[in-house]
Amino acid sequence: MNRFFILLAGTVLASAALRGAAPVVKPAHVISDPPPVQLLVPGFTVRELPVGLRNLNNLVYAPDGRLFALGYDGNVHQLADTDGDGLEDRSTLFWNNARNEIPPSIGMAWGPGGLYIASRGRILHLRDKGDGTSELQTVTGGWLPPTAAAGSNLDAIGLAVDPAGNVYFGLGVDAWNGAYRVNKDTGVSSYNQFSERGTIIRLSPDWKRRDIIATGLRFPVSLAFNAAGDLFCSDQEGATWLPNGNPFDELLHISPGRHYGFPPRHPRHLPGVIDEPSVFDYGPQHQSTCGVHFNEPKAGGTAIFGPAWWRGDAFVAGESRGKIWRTKLVKAPAGYVAKNDLIACLALLTIDAVPTPQGDLLVACHSGAPDWGTGPQGAGRVFKLSYTDPKAPQPVLAYAASPSETRVVFDRPVDPARWRTLARASRVTKGPYVAAGDRFETLTPGYQVVKDQATVARHDVPVLSAVLAPDLQSLVLRTAPRTEATQYAVMMPDGTEAERPYVAARRELPQHAAIDLLTDLTGVNVEWRDAAGRVGWSGWLPHPDLAVARELTAASAEHRELFARLRTPGTLSLRAQLDLHLMLRPAIQPGAKLDFEYPSEQVTVTLRSRGRIDLKAAPGAALVRSGDGDVQVTVESKAGGWLPCEVTLTTGGDEPVLNVSWHTAEDLRARALPLRRVLLPWATPRAAETRPAGPRRIPEIAGGDWERGRQVFAGAQAACAACHQVRGQGGVIGPDLSNLVHRDYASVLQDIVSPSAAINPDRLAYTIELKTGDTVQGMILDENPREYVVGDATGASRRIAKSDIATMKASAVSLMPEGLWQNLADGQRRDLMTYLLTEPPVGAGR
Repeated sequence: MNRFFILLAGTVLASAALRGAAPVVKPAHVISDPPPVQLLVPGFTVRELPVGLRNLNNLVYAPDGRLFALGYDGNVHQLADTDGDGLEDRSTLFWNNARNEIPPSIGMAWGPGGLYIASRGRILHLRDKGDGTSELQTVTGGWLPPTAAAGSNLDAIGLAVDPAGNVYFGLGVDAWNGAYRVNKDTGVSSYNQFSERGTIIRLSPDWKRRDIIATGLRFPVSLAFNAAGDLFCSDQEGATWLPNGNPFDELLHISPGRHYGFPPRHPRHLPGVIDEPSVFDYGPQHQSTCGVHFNEPKAGGTAIFGPAWWRGDAFVAGESRGKIWRTKLVKAPAGYVAKNDLIACLALLTIDAVPTPQGDLLVACHSGAPDWGTGPQGAGRVFKLSYTDPKAPQPVLAYAASPSETRVVFDRPVDPARWRTLARASRVTKGPYVAAGDRFETLTPGYQVVKDQATVARHDVPVLSAVLAPDLQSLVLRTAPRTEATQYAVMMPDGTEAERPYVAARRELPQHAAIDLLTDLTGVNVEWRDAAGRVGWSGWLPHPDLAVARELTAASAEHRELFARLRTPGTLSLRAQLDLHLMLRPAIQPGAKLDFEYPSEQVTVTLRSRGRIDLKAAPGAALVRSGDGDVQVTVESKAGGWLPCEVTLTTGGDEPVLNVSWHTAEDLRARALPLRRVLLPWATPRAAETRPAGPRRIPEIAGGDWERGRQVFAGAQAACAACHQVRGQGGVIGPDLSNLVHRDYASVLQDIVSPSAAINPDRLAYTIELKTGDTVQGMILDENPREYVVGDATGASRRIAKSDIATMKASAVSLMPEGLWQNLADGQRRDLMTYLLTEPPVGAGR
């Protein structure tokens, strides 16, 4: 590889800066005025649909190109563009939900005869009548309701239909706040692995048979098939409520018969399962992954969203922090390998992001604050992202070429005249919780772990210079040396004007000129020598499996050069370190408390090639050769004990093959090696994160008493227990508050003082107008085909026949009255918040 570069600009830093930058708390360089949608890659514009609808949960295209939207309020809209400007501007009701026959639901897809919806207690079908309206049918139902309801009492959630007409849907976990369902008296778990709860279910095309496909799901909000016919789903983080639960929101490849880790294997409560690893984890914690859609042509067209090399990628919406990710998936013989890039930050709760038949990306957002927003009656917004400048160079890869060199590779040449500000404006920040787009993040979920992670030190990595390679397709940032295997965020302008303003004539929203990328120290050092022993190419690959590496680098000219050279006689060497710790175990977040210790794992890595493989590994690793082209290395894994290895194989003729997989002694099924498990040879483990020992300290409740707080909670003045439960005690009208020990003080105070600011989906209030003219307000506690059981703000309940209802809609305000906080004395407030935000003291009743 040519190592001569064009110098664009450079800076010389003071010796103090070279010794290391001072820590920066919470993202440095925060943008004070981010737009509603900010793209982090160039060449795109953003417009808002002028439709004025309430919050939408799903966007779906029919095979003929019609666009449907499922409202949080149960209405189903058909959207159309009437003036040809590319923006849908008219909404008609495909289904009018005035009688609340469709409760708040998330999960809708087109299938035989119309739309299918995952809902509470049943799967629904809206049969397309052909006149712009539909007829409601129940497809299946009758499963056991969850022991602990959540999310508007949703249990069926996420839905996809395959080409044969099979309907796939998820059922939420049985108890979100106690997944093992351990009896407090006996210590025995009641979790039933063979229940339909917490599963992916397949319903036959004739709607007569249900089969459990996979178990161990928490809340699989979205299901989608890719072009290969493989099923994927998003599943939401669970470690907040279960210390060894999945600590991140996940993208899962659903394979029949596998268990996906919520609840995870446990030596006493659940000893007999193998937890299937995710394909990708979206972090830091509390992203709330929702919609998943693959970037394939729709409605018989050929267009996709973005450049051609984005085809087949998954777009994933992150609700609680306003994110849209593009996740590239490569199918290897042993499974999928994922590479993820954040492409947009939003100042709104982002629910769904769907490619359109015209090659745009349609994004549905809720108004309000995380986690819940403004509920079914809140104002929604819909945006259309368009790829309007295909000539703009797109970043393909960002990687560490050496301890002091970060390379950003583009898919086409960069104009040096437009990029001379790079050396002055480019910044690199490092830290364990650093992410791309941090400077545009405006939504902060109200969890203590989010607050804690925001205070972990970040460091600016001094950028010494920026240079372009002669082909103008690679930008190199030279920095102060770094070897710590942590997160590195790269921020730079996109080569256009500083800011693109609002364009009224085209309804284009403003955009900051920004490229934000996340990189790390993963990857493989590569060297190729020709038959004479001369170095012909040296550099980096993202993965040791050559087929995976080739697909992930296909849009990079420098890597296409490597794979062309591999067809000529020579020798290819790859050097890396493998992190093989907890391969079948969830990562344990700092501060998490487990009631057991994970045993060590015996992990075997298998390398297969058509020709001879030479493998060098660290002493203590057991090597087994089954033939020239089949080598296995086995180690006893341990934390921080990375396995250094070097692989050498000959090249020439056909492109060489190197397949890489792993398995363990307890589960011999081969799996693909995730990118995060492959570290560069010179990378060093990041320092262990420490958390203060002892109970959590909350300054605002200093001096509060837990037992007195329990009395305030149960007493007549605050009357909290009339509606709310804590640790199994109290009413069921309002949300279960047992998880508030994981929330931060400010967000809980906001929920008490302004209960309607964010409508908790656990317990939605409804306004029911009866045919007699009377109005009832309350929460749906239960229902059957004939009646609802409705609870009011006092904790009382009544039965209402469905035949007596004229209209029924979700309320825009919470059942919880305002003013409760103001009625309490300062000491009572501290005591109450101590009870809600802290664990019971030793010996206290629970």
